Amino acid sequence: MKKIAVIVFSAMMICMSVFSASAVDYGFDIDPVSKAVYMENLNTKTVVYEKNSEQKMYPASTTKIMTFIVTAENVGDLDSTKVTVKQDVIDGLDPESTVMGLADHIGEQVSVRDLLYGLMLPSGNDAALVLADHIGGGIEGFAEKMNSKAAELGCKGTHFANPHGLYDTDHYTTARDMAIIAKHAMTIPSFMEICNTVSYTPNGFETLHNTNYMIDQEAMGGMYYYEYTKGIKTGYLDEAGKCLVTSSDKDGDKYLCVCFGADYDYEENVNYAMLDTAKLYKQAYENLGVQTIYGTNDSVASVDVKNARDKRTLSAVPEKAISAFLPKNYDKNKLKTETNCPQQVEAPVKKGDVLGTVSVNYDGLDLGSTNLIAAEDIESDISPVGKFVRENLTVIIVIAAAVLVIALLIILVTVHSSRKRRKAREGRGSRYRD
Repeated sequence: MKKIAVIVFSAMMICMSVFSASAVDYGFDIDPVSKAVYMENLNTKTVVYEKNSEQKMYPASTTKIMTFIVTAENVGDLDSTKVTVKQDVIDGLDPESTVMGLADHIGEQVSVRDLLYGLMLPSGNDAALVLADHIGGGIEGFAEKMNSKAAELGCKGTHFANPHGLYDTDHYTTARDMAIIAKHAMTIPSFMEICNTVSYTPNGFETLHNTNYMIDQEAMGGMYYYEYTKGIKTGYLDEAGKCLVTSSDKDGDKYLCVCFGADYDYEENVNYAMLDTAKLYKQAYENLGVQTIYGTNDSVASVDVKNARDKRTLSAVPEKAISAFLPKNYDKNKLKTETNCPQQVEAPVKKGDVLGTVSVNYDGLDLGSTNLIAAEDIESDISPVGKFVRENLTVIIVIAAAVLVIALLIILVTVHSSRKRRKAREGRGSRYRD
């Protein structure tokens, strides 16, 4: 059933016209604790919720999404490429820093794939430094690659200073920019597989556990688990608060959500970024969807038909359905429909004949336009001969006039010739009489 649902949903995406606009109220009634939020429906590219989405924020370890991108795009084979763990590279890490345990493997070679698992699951800052040294020759060189990639992707409010996300005043982004980065990462092979893994054991290492409890039913008693969550990355710093980037997929209906800056108290020990995300997903799946504004059988306009045999009016229906990603209980009073269609057409009319166009707007959002076509055949009440006469009346009149003129000329010529012959005969007769 899920495969069928995905196929149907994808087909609807292809057939409809959908545009994103923040002016539309998508009906969320929650007040997120997170200071900055960005949420997008990935199927339709519709931004459904924003809160301070372009405000400068510290991303903490969600930075590692970009670290993954730069690594994957600079390493040909994640499995065969081995990196030597150097002591001086991981020296200086805070003892409380999240790590994958590379300090116990100095001098050993570890595959890039295992380092990426260590980067994304336990949020290993040691893995980030080893990858940065291998690819960029150190933090500075790797950060240059990160910033170059961010600019290439179109990020406007982002600057990276390191590969792990530890606090730096010159290390920042926005919720919207992080969504751009995450969407690109999702296109990279292995990214979603790795970041959506609950636990993984690299060769020679202890098992690594994902810090994203939204994908782990066993973590924290399941209090954060949300069954449709797919990845992506957690983050936390005192200066940044709780940060979280996730995606979701329910029967092919996909979302991306970025939550930054949720305050955290160690005594309370509640991750509000995860709670905010779950609430947003639940409301989206309950209340939003593809709504058909006009189907291909819906009469949008009525057109009078001249010289019709039976029916005198004709329904104009959309050539293609007009649909949009909207709340299921959207306000129909906000719909504005504009039609460009003649008031009258002449029979005969064939089903599918283009009669005009229709365009639809909802609360300032352009939902698209399509042709209006005849819903049925309408026959003419005029015979073929009569139709020919009607269509060629001017030509017929001209021809008739010409024929009449020619006939008159022939008559005049005939009369004139007859008179001349009669006079000639009369002249010959009078000569003989004389």
